[in-house]
Amino acid sequence: MTFEEIYNTVRDYFEQKDFKGFGQGVYSYEFDVTGQGEGKFYIEVKDGCFDMQPFDYKNSLCSFTVDSGNLCSLLHRNITPTAAYSTGRLTVRGDVSAAFRLADALGMAL
Repeated sequence: MTFEEIYNTVRDYFEQKDFKGFGQGVYSYEFDVTGQGEGKFYIEVKDGCFDMQPFDYKNSLCSFTVDSGNLCSLLHRNITPTAAYSTGRLTVRGDVSAAFRLADALGMAL
């Protein structure tokens, strides 16, 4: 997959989710995709509204590093975020509670 295909797949997945439960405030997440189709993008949830851009976001609350294949496995629910994290397939830096909030909004079992 190319970065554009990965980005579009993730964007389509996230756009189907409801972020109103985040409430007021800004929550920013950076994704560093490695391997085939590598690149960076960020998502921002501001006052319950979702936005995603194909840029580096240096001041995110939380950042994730994940191989493109593992990212697809997470989106297709072939692996849980906890399993990916505990086996080293997903690296989380920053505010871990923000990561849990995102996983909850996405309906991903931890």
